[in-house]
Amino acid sequence: MLMEQAENRYCPNCYYPLPSFGNYCSHCSQKFTDGKVTFWVLIRDFFESVLNIDSKLFRTVGALFIPGKLTEAYFQGKQKRYVPPLRLFFVLAVIHFAVIGYFTLEEMKRGLAESLEGSRSEAYMAVFRDQLDSARVKIEKDFPNEAVVVAAFDSLDTYLEDTRQDSMNLSYVVYDGALNFKTENVEVATYDVMEMPLDSLPGHYAVEGFWQQLVLRQVVKLNREGGDFGGYVFSKLIWMVVLMMPALALVLKLLYIRRYRYYVEHVVFSFHYHAFAFLIASILMIVGFQTGEELGGTLTTLFFFGVLLYLYKAMRRFYVQGRIKTFLKFAIVNFAYVMIFTFFIVMMAIVTALTF
Repeated sequence: MLMEQAENRYCPNCYYPLPSFGNYCSHCSQKFTDGKVTFWVLIRDFFESVLNIDSKLFRTVGALFIPGKLTEAYFQGKQKRYVPPLRLFFVLAVIHFAVIGYFTLEEMKRGLAESLEGSRSEAYMAVFRDQLDSARVKIEKDFPNEAVVVAAFDSLDTYLEDTRQDSMNLSYVVYDGALNFKTENVEVATYDVMEMPLDSLPGHYAVEGFWQQLVLRQVVKLNREGGDFGGYVFSKLIWMVVLMMPALALVLKLLYIRRYRYYVEHVVFSFHYHAFAFLIASILMIVGFQTGEELGGTLTTLFFFGVLLYLYKAMRRFYVQGRIKTFLKFAIVNFAYVMIFTFFIVMMAIVTALTF
């Protein structure tokens, strides 16, 4: 009877048949128990989980500081030892942009909000001063002592400081259909910029064409709600960098096409390189803001030359080529990187401006 019960054991987690010996399921690794868990087992499992995560994380960060080692180990089959490349990239990218946002985003928002408030005040002041001018004409007719009225209104003008700006010259770039872009200007009343419904603006100012109307509405919207634009841009930056990775990997694939490496190897190399750059940039930014501006320039220089040296060393180790060939390809990669970054930053600026 006891033998039969032992042979009919099943895993309580996945219901996989368990052998008569051993305490763990060979299918899901769940420990065989009767379901009762003591407090000390709960504490032990907690610490085992935390220490296991930390050891993998520390091992990954340590390997990341050795150029090319993490990518090399990943394609040697040592994948369980380290944090996966895409997860590592995302975590460090999120931390990096969070650091940027913490130190600069609030100040940027404050500056944009102050500029917006100034424009809004000018718009309402223009309306108020026009009403005041109309009232002045009526009062001058009603009161015989014109000199007193004029002096009173002149004093009021001096006190209010007339900052009227009747209109704003809005400039925006449009595509003219001939592989060329041109700048167009529209003179819009300041009050209309702040108050007129966006859908009514293009028709009111005789702006025709779907693209032109869309761009004009977005320019006016930026003038109204520009204080939130910085945060909106920051939310898109990480996706811009993600989209850059396949393009950079394609450049590496073409440079090392005779090495017969899979495209994914270049993608992982790009993820690891940028993960290191994000980590170092975040650390130096925190140090720079804590120590003041006196170290800002020095830290920027260290970061710039540090990541360049890291890239060269990583290419040497992972792609296993001589110094001269690696340096030439290193120079090409950096030139291509500038082109790729410029293209994506312009595209991101256009997309974010049109979708804000």
